[in-house]
Amino acid sequence: MKRFLVVILVLALVLSIFTSCAPKEKEVTFPDKPIQFIVPWSPGGGSDVAMRIVAQHAEKYLGQPVTVVNVPGVSGTIGLMELAEKPADGYYIGLIHEGLVVAHHAGVTDLNYDSFIPVANMTDTPQWLAAYADAPYDTIEEFYAYAKANPGDINFGMTLKGVAHAWGASMAEQLGTEFNLIPYEGTGDRIKALAGGFIDVTVSDYASVVQFVENGDLKLLAACSEERNPATPDLPTLIESGYDLVFSVRRGVVAPLETPDEIVAILAKALADTAADPEFIADLANMQIDTFYLDQTKYIDYLSTFDTNTAAIAAQLQ
Repeated sequence: MKRFLVVILVLALVLSIFTSCAPKEKEVTFPDKPIQFIVPWSPGGGSDVAMRIVAQHAEKYLGQPVTVVNVPGVSGTIGLMELAEKPADGYYIGLIHEGLVVAHHAGVTDLNYDSFIPVANMTDTPQWLAAYADAPYDTIEEFYAYAKANPGDINFGMTLKGVAHAWGASMAEQLGTEFNLIPYEGTGDRIKALAGGFIDVTVSDYASVVQFVENGDLKLLAACSEERNPATPDLPTLIESGYDLVFSVRRGVVAPLETPDEIVAILAKALADTAADPEFIADLANMQIDTFYLDQTKYIDYLSTFDTNTAAIAAQLQ
């Protein structure tokens, strides 16, 4: 009996030694340094404005600075090409919106939404149809009449083979006319060109145009949302004026492929907390940007559906 007890004690001792010597699962300390947030558009546009607000508030929940780096070019794909090559360690994240999917199906890039790990959608940005202050139309009805009577005369600013290209093409198709589509690298550049009279109209978010409208350089013709927007309650929507057109941009955060699940989970939790922060919601609202949080599963579902729908009209974007 004593010998049996001795054997048991020896086995227990050996087991405890092996257990103590076994490698322990490495504790995740992420993040312990600043995070770089690549925005693949120029400073001053809707994406830049929205994501700087996201970055500012996400810092509170990540405990580290989130630095926005603008890398514009080729319909928002240059910066995303750079992001795809970054280390998959959580310290590099980026912005995508519907424009990436459009650019993919237009043949601009091999990248698509599934070239990254979608983490969460954060915002939904309603759009407005804006015109140069001296354009010969002051209402959406006058714009429609002019566009139909003068096919090809209206210079419509857009991002070549990006989401604004799809907007211009779909509007011209529904009106039964043609626009002279003029390419620019993002909203900021389009608005500067519009204010300077180099183009006649474009579609833009409110934050990018409001100062120019208040200064008298631009005028708004219609809201491109499903319902009238509180920021411009007297402006009709495109739907109200007889056309089934809704233009909006949903902006989300992605990480490079192979980013570890536990790090993606930390980023996702911080973004969920950010989206629920009243100060974050108020800061976005001040710029007429809606908080629109989608968790990873719902965001992937949305992107997949948009991808399927865009593939169906790809020929019109060539």
